[in-house]
Amino acid sequence: MKISIVIPVYNEANTIARIIDIVKNAPLPENLNREIVVVNDCSTDGTKAILEKLNQPELKIIHHQKNQGKGAALRTGFQNCSGEIVIIQDADLEYNPNEYPQLLEPILKEEADVVYGSRFIGSKPHRILYFWHSIGNKLLTLCSNMLSDLNLTDMETCYKVFKKLILDQISIEENRFGFEPEVTAKIAHLAREKNITIYEVGISYHGRTYKEGKKIGLKDAVRAFWCILKYNDSGLARATKYILNGTLIAISQFATIIILVQLFHPQSNLMQNVAYAISIEVSIIVGFLLHSFITWRHKYRSGGDFFKKAMIFHLITSFSFIIRQVIFYIFSTMNMNYLINTLIGIGIAMILNFVGYDRLIFNKLLNDNRRNQ
Repeated sequence: MKISIVIPVYNEANTIARIIDIVKNAPLPENLNREIVVVNDCSTDGTKAILEKLNQPELKIIHHQKNQGKGAALRTGFQNCSGEIVIIQDADLEYNPNEYPQLLEPILKEEADVVYGSRFIGSKPHRILYFWHSIGNKLLTLCSNMLSDLNLTDMETCYKVFKKLILDQISIEENRFGFEPEVTAKIAHLAREKNITIYEVGISYHGRTYKEGKKIGLKDAVRAFWCILKYNDSGLARATKYILNGTLIAISQFATIIILVQLFHPQSNLMQNVAYAISIEVSIIVGFLLHSFITWRHKYRSGGDFFKKAMIFHLITSFSFIIRQVIFYIFSTMNMNYLINTLIGIGIAMILNFVGYDRLIFNKLLNDNRRNQ
């Protein structure tokens, strides 16, 4: 059996030779060969020259011609792996390759399909660094767990070990550090759909400061939150997306009414009703586009397929709107408070929309997308 160790590298001239040497000599269980796949993501600090001097049988070096990010480097590395097990190794010295045996143990014992190395469990040594970084890591892990329905302690960890058969079922889209929440979301999907097993193992952590070369920053944390929402597809994740989209849809309807009133100043009831009807149509179009291309990122097979799904979306939304109006009228005859009446109507409409969209359109599209990947 062979293990492929993928090392994404960007401007790590001070550590790259040493980390390769450590990885090359790291202990492995018996009868396990190693393959080291280094992806140089267009480094500009001399890393490339150092790598070109290394000529070792178990070392495979790939150079990107343009800097693309850690996720892109890992995607290239995964495509060039030949081992049955794949482990990710950063090119700095924050993670210790001598801990490979305990990371590999659950997979080799056929207890796990995926293993995460957690910096927040166990008794291994940890360098003390930034308080707000640790809070950010824990908050990202919490949000990821909520929408993936996993109970990880360290989603952002570098050390992730996969059976290659599992990794081959995942299409990586993120180019930068969004890889971590993306792959976690897709692993969670496989855990639900195909009952794969995920383990965590406590690891040591020798973090570095920004002066020492740390690269991840605030914009990557913001992107990570977006990726958590974007790639997860649990029931709670879908409901969260529908609520956020519903808010944007309501804003689009309100904005359309304001624009029409300001432009045309409708005085008659007829013109006011026309403006209201146009605002509803605009909100439906906005809703369909949001759900199609942002929430689920669906690629329609043809214009006819797009039109068909758009009509189903329109019918579901129109039906929920009619139900909302009927409920509003019934409660009005009962002299219910206007605000309570409105909130109940909106709540029922949102539930109807969620069930309709989820069961008749988008959840089916999501499953179709995954089958086609």
